[in-house]
Amino acid sequence: MTHLAATRPEFLDLFPEGAALTRLAEGFTWAEGPVYHPGTDAVIFSDVRQNRTWRWSRSEGLQEEMHPSHHQNGHTLDAGGRLVACSHGQRALVRQEENGAWTILADTFEGRRLSSPNDVTLHPDGSLWFTDPTYGIDQPEEGYGGEREQPGNHVYRLAPDGTLTAPIRDRRMPNGLAFAAPGVLLVSDTHDDEGHLYRYRVSPDGTVTPEGQWATIRPGVPDGFRVDDSGRVWTSAGDGVHVLSPGGEELGCILVPETVSNLCFGGPEGTELSMTASSGLYHLPTRVRGLRL
Repeated sequence: MTHLAATRPEFLDLFPEGAALTRLAEGFTWAEGPVYHPGTDAVIFSDVRQNRTWRWSRSEGLQEEMHPSHHQNGHTLDAGGRLVACSHGQRALVRQEENGAWTILADTFEGRRLSSPNDVTLHPDGSLWFTDPTYGIDQPEEGYGGEREQPGNHVYRLAPDGTLTAPIRDRRMPNGLAFAAPGVLLVSDTHDDEGHLYRYRVSPDGTVTPEGQWATIRPGVPDGFRVDDSGRVWTSAGDGVHVLSPGGEELGCILVPETVSNLCFGGPEGTELSMTASSGLYHLPTRVRGLRL
C-alpha cells in the first residue's frame, strides 16, 4: 500500500489489507463536490470549469448528469434525501426535486445577491449550512461573473422553514465545511497558500461561538473534507487526503497523484472513499464509515 503514508501506526488500521487506490474516471478540468446517492448507488460530482455534473456507478460507469450545470460545485443530500447543490453560476443554493427540476432555496441575503455558494452540509435539525466565497465571480472559468454584493464572505444557515441567517462572518474565504458533532462545525478558510480549519460551537438555535483555529493543512489547502464515525477528519490537500484525529493530530496521508479538491464516503456499507482530484475521480476502500448525525 505505497499510496498510504502513515504518521502514526494506527493509520494503516483504517484500511483493509491490500487496499488499492483506483482511478475510476478521468478527463475533467476541475473535479469537485462529490456526494454518494444511496438510491442509485452512485457518486454525483461536478466539473466546475467544464460547467458539467457527472454520475459514476458500478453498474453504468461514468455518465454525464447535467450540461450546463450552472457551474455547480459542492453537493449534499437534504433531510428528505434530495440532492442539494451550490451553484456558482446561479449564485444560489439549489435543490433537485423528484421530477428532476431545480428549485432555488436561497440566492439573496439582506436584499443583496449571494456571491457563489461553494460547499454545503446538513445538520441533524434539517438545516443546510453553506459557504459563500467569491470564486465564481472572481474566476470567469468557474461562474458567470458579476459584481460582489455581500459585504463579507459568510457561512450561511438555511433553516427548515426557509429562514436564512449568516452565523459565521469572520472568515475571509470560507470553503469546505462539515459537522463533527451536532454542536461542532469545522470550516476551512482557503484565502492563501496556508489553509486552516476552524472550529465553531453551534447552539440549538443556530447561533455559533468561534473556538479558534483547529488545524493547518500542508501542502495545499483543506478545500473539502469529511468526518468519519469515530470523529476523524479526512481532508483534501495538495498531495492527497490527510487524516486527522478528533483532536487534530495528523495520523497519515493517502497519496494521490493529483491535487485533491473534495471527497465523500459512500457505497452500500458506507466505507468506500471517493475523491475528486483535478482531472480524476479516485476510489479507495476503508474500514470506517462516514459520520451520520
